[in-house]
Amino acid sequence: MERIFDVKTSKNEKVIGFYNKAMKELSEFYEINWIDHMPKIFLVPDRKTFNELYNKETESWVVGSTMNSSDTFYVLAPESYEEESNHKYSDGEYFRLIKHELSHLFSRILFNGYNPKWFTEGIAIYSSGQLAVKRIPKKFNSFLDFHNKAGAGIYAESGFAIEILIKKIGKKKFLKMLKDIKPPVTRKYFKEYFKKNFDIDLTYKWFNKNL
Repeated sequence: MERIFDVKTSKNEKVIGFYNKAMKELSEFYEINWIDHMPKIFLVPDRKTFNELYNKETESWVVGSTMNSSDTFYVLAPESYEEESNHKYSDGEYFRLIKHELSHLFSRILFNGYNPKWFTEGIAIYSSGQLAVKRIPKKFNSFLDFHNKAGAGIYAESGFAIEILIKKIGKKKFLKMLKDIKPPVTRKYFKEYFKKNFDIDLTYKWFNKNL
């Protein structure tokens, strides 16, 4: 894998507009006024470069990543989005992608952890508005399996699980929880936190009951 890359600034007005809109909306959601060291976007020209940056071969559905950064993320450039992935490009989809990756950076200000994977991905899916283009599951049966592993399957249910949690405990308590939970977060610790603070059993049974 390569370690040296050429970088140039972009004046893509459409992406700049997506960035500004997403920053405004996420600032309102997270109640964070991010004004210093603003997040940076790198528009990646092709899959080969994306893989080099990621330091491994990526699946065709992977189109963006923060790569565990606190202020930077990488997305396939709009002009190569369809050719270099299995996604169809639309302005709406690309805006939600930008917002999804930015949401990861916002959430890390409050919760500097990466597990449970379903939890961190679910927050980004929910706050980015991606649920609007996803099919509501008839039954939850897989998202809780993604605690310290990722995969395509994490995206089908986790956002809806977060939506249910926020409806049940309210956004104010949800944001407070992000500040309170300290990594490393084990499955046991996470379940005990919800039971103790919200009287919620983090089980498929509880989520299906509230679906």
